[in-house]
Amino acid sequence: MSDAPSHGTGQLRIHLQWALLLGSALVAAVYLAWSILARVDFLYPQAYDMLGIDQAIATYGPQNRLRRGFERTNRAERIRLFAQIVAAVFDDSGDLGQIVYHDADGAPIGRLLTRPEIVHLEDVARLVHVIDWIGAGAVGLWLTLLVLARWQRLPRPSMRRHGLAGGLVLTAVAAGVWLIGPERVFYRMHGWIFPEGHRWFFYYQESLMTLLMKAPDLFGVIALEIIALAALCYVGLLLVTGRVVRSVRRRASRP
Repeated sequence: MSDAPSHGTGQLRIHLQWALLLGSALVAAVYLAWSILARVDFLYPQAYDMLGIDQAIATYGPQNRLRRGFERTNRAERIRLFAQIVAAVFDDSGDLGQIVYHDADGAPIGRLLTRPEIVHLEDVARLVHVIDWIGAGAVGLWLTLLVLARWQRLPRPSMRRHGLAGGLVLTAVAAGVWLIGPERVFYRMHGWIFPEGHRWFFYYQESLMTLLMKAPDLFGVIALEIIALAALCYVGLLLVTGRVVRSVRRRASRP
């Protein structure tokens, strides 16, 4: 009878350790998906065609009150501009204030970003650095707990069950965003995240950045990309976790 509480405490500790390990794997999967997509500019060329960004630029470009001639750029130039913004925000490569847009013949027209847009993108860059720290911490925690589980020879839980649980979490997030409304979620999160007094909302008629991204439509597409790729990354991390723990159990069972 005296061993029962100790056994129950031990089982609870094991369950909590696995929950933390697999929870950190889920956060790491989202971060890996985010990082991978950033390296391919969040598939902007595909989103450009799907969202009809060329039509939006043709409509609102001539109406811009601060920047002229953006409608004279072509698809390749717009893809280059988006890639340049992503590089500046994610890798600190390049001066946002020096991004220039060109017409279809390659002649420079003017600088892309206004000062409030630059301030906003600098805020985004600082947020990206925070996400990098959180993501790196999640990857490090998953690896540490995986090594610990291997060393302790913990009994392996059902990887299928936890994979389904992770998939349900990602699906619930996607469903919640869809039910609340991507645009509403987009605006509310911006209001929470960015410093008070810093502009983050720009009309198409005053911001080539917003028009180039057809915000918030592009961010909805990017969110779906991250969720889909994160699900695949999570499955991969679960397979690695299961293989590492299973190999330990097999060696432990040999005579």
